[in-house]
Amino acid sequence: MSNFLRFQINEKNLYIYDNDSGLIFNIDESLLNIISGERKSESLERDIFHDYNMQYYDSFLKKYDNTCKSISYKGKKKLTIEDIKNHIENFGMKQLIFEITEQCNLRCKYCIYSDKYPYHRNYSKKIMTFEIAKKAIDLYMYYFIKVFQYNPKKRPTFTFYGGEPLLEFKLITKIVEYVIKKYNFYDPMFNITTNGTLLSSEVIRYIAKVKDFYVSISLDGPKEEHDRNRVFSENKGSFDQIFNNLMKIRELYPTLWKNLNLLACYDFGTNIYKAEEFFENVDLPSLIRVSMVEPLFSSYYKRFSLQEKNNFIKTYFCKKKQYIENIKSGEKTSRYSDLLFGTSLFSLYNRFKFYCNNTFFTSFTGTCIPGDKIYVDTEGRIHICEKINSHFSIGNIYSGLDLNKILRLMKKYDEEILTKCGNCPISRVCGGCYATFATKRLFERPEVFCESRIKSTTEDLKDLTEILIHNPTYFRNKYQK
Repeated sequence: MSNFLRFQINEKNLYIYDNDSGLIFNIDESLLNIISGERKSESLERDIFHDYNMQYYDSFLKKYDNTCKSISYKGKKKLTIEDIKNHIENFGMKQLIFEITEQCNLRCKYCIYSDKYPYHRNYSKKIMTFEIAKKAIDLYMYYFIKVFQYNPKKRPTFTFYGGEPLLEFKLITKIVEYVIKKYNFYDPMFNITTNGTLLSSEVIRYIAKVKDFYVSISLDGPKEEHDRNRVFSENKGSFDQIFNNLMKIRELYPTLWKNLNLLACYDFGTNIYKAEEFFENVDLPSLIRVSMVEPLFSSYYKRFSLQEKNNFIKTYFCKKKQYIENIKSGEKTSRYSDLLFGTSLFSLYNRFKFYCNNTFFTSFTGTCIPGDKIYVDTEGRIHICEKINSHFSIGNIYSGLDLNKILRLMKKYDEEILTKCGNCPISRVCGGCYATFATKRLFERPEVFCESRIKSTTEDLKDLTEILIHNPTYFRNKYQK
């Protein structure tokens, strides 16, 4: 046990999270000193080697060793193209994402395509052609069919992204018709991520008639919250237009209504109490994500004063404490709070699912294997996903995935990021990935990221442990579906 994180629930209960195994142990101070190798005085040695402590120590080590044997984990091996190829053909191609256009009819203040995020592209008039889209589909399905042979339950998924993809609605209909005509045997699914302003009657009618077409709409909360950031170019808020479109769908297309979901963002200016009240009390589609506006490699947060930041943090932790107490006592929690606070707690609870036999990296984090899904831009270049900037292409629609490029990229990430994570006590539950650290052709790890992530994970481990002590079946009951 070389990598562990110490945390304390109260003055009497000391715990460690062991990064190597993923296990959480309740221990005493003398055992912690043994594990830490801290033998600084004769009195401490006498205490450590007292018969009771030695029996406790031996018992702990046996329990630790036996438990670790049940956790299948392999260390790093040399990267090979064959390994990457086999992974993609067996487990990859979960989704093809189209960058339909680089245009957008909104100018959201926190958009990653604004000048607040220098490593990402800006808005432009570029539009994907149907010819590029067809080649992307055929290439994706070439790989997908290999995956399908390995797992016949897999379904191809096609996602429309932008910019604002509904600016090119006619192109989307052509893509859908092409997929259904040529590949309907594989039971395709469709998704679109939209700002919701262009959900006209024509668009809604079309989407409603397509089987398994899901719509993700950005909505940050009530009007005053949403319109603070999600605005048109003339700084007019977009809430009214989106809300009216939603009400129209609810009234006229109840089947489609079930296929809608909402995505919310927050920053230091968000009133999380008002946002929670809105999503809890207004009849809306299901909220599936509440995420913080990206702070890394961005000037966005310079708009907030230190007082605004501190006020938000105080409110956030007060709300989180209330949320934890509600869970401990078995009280109902809101969907907004579950996503705001509970997502990270559930990830920690479910951490062994992610302690997989990942032999590609020095230390496992939240990083995927390129090819798990593919993102095709307007010019036909293939990227790892929709979140990473455009400096890390892994192929194109004409020649396919470049496995040599993927190999170099993985080695680069390993060398520039993961080799520095060896002594980190939370590297296996970190969640950082290519998109997190991507700059201009380099992967960089801001020190503030690691400090913040270790601190927040420590707090989450405390909260998780308290929940499991007071309400041990909570996560199993809540997320069993």
